[in-house]
Amino acid sequence: MIPPVYLGYEWFGAERVLADFKVPPECGACAVFLGIPRSAPEDGDVKEIHYEAYPEMAIKEMDKIRREAIEKFKVREVFIHHRLGVVPVGTPSFMVVVFGGHRKETFDACRYAVDETKKRAPIWKKEVFTSGESQWVLGP
Repeated sequence: MIPPVYLGYEWFGAERVLADFKVPPECGACAVFLGIPRSAPEDGDVKEIHYEAYPEMAIKEMDKIRREAIEKFKVREVFIHHRLGVVPVGTPSFMVVVFGGHRKETFDACRYAVDETKKRAPIWKKEVFTSGESQWVLGP
């Protein structure tokens, strides 16, 4: 069984969540968000991102956000996963999957979980550029 909240080096992926979760009959919508490190000249040509976290606090906060999204938007289930370690450009590092009755509350819960996780969970990233230089990124 795939945990609804996960922080670590393994990547389950949306496909595994969708295959593993038994969709309740009252669910008519599923929203999936994948955060993927990107490289662009205006960002300094990022090669990879190094993610670090305060795991105990991050998981606790991610679980709190999950429960808030379920309660606030009346959706059935929310999965919030974030990868740690080195993640190359083009490889997913952050995932939110929401199952709900209708698309509006499902999309709204997904956006809420993404935005709140970025704001509140103690997960930090260091961008490493093709030049070999790096910098820590502050804020969401």
